[in-house]
Amino acid sequence: MDTTLQELIYQFMMLIVTAVLTLIGSYIKQYIQTKIDIAKYGFENDRVERIIDNAVHFAEQKAKDFSKVQSKKVAGSEKLDMARDYINMVDNNIIAKYGNQLNSMIERKVAQRFGVK
Repeated sequence: MDTTLQELIYQFMMLIVTAVLTLIGSYIKQYIQTKIDIAKYGFENDRVERIIDNAVHFAEQKAKDFSKVQSKKVAGSEKLDMARDYINMVDNNIIAKYGNQLNSMIERKVAQRFGVK
């Protein structure tokens, strides 16, 4: 009886140890996955910011070139269209992903870059 009881206690303890190790393993996996997702989001966010910055710069340059040739200023909405066209040329998935938010993102970048809205 003593050995059977000891065997049952041993098996029960092994089940508890296995369950604890499984929980620890799942928490570690979740932690690592979160770190990977944060890194991926940060990379994607930096990439989008660079593309929007380049789009604003591209639209400003096109407007300057256009104003030199035509001797008139290009309207802000035309610059916005030029910036959206640039983003579409570089990566059209950004337009599909951010859609309605893209105009405000470009306006924010113009405000950051030139100090005007």
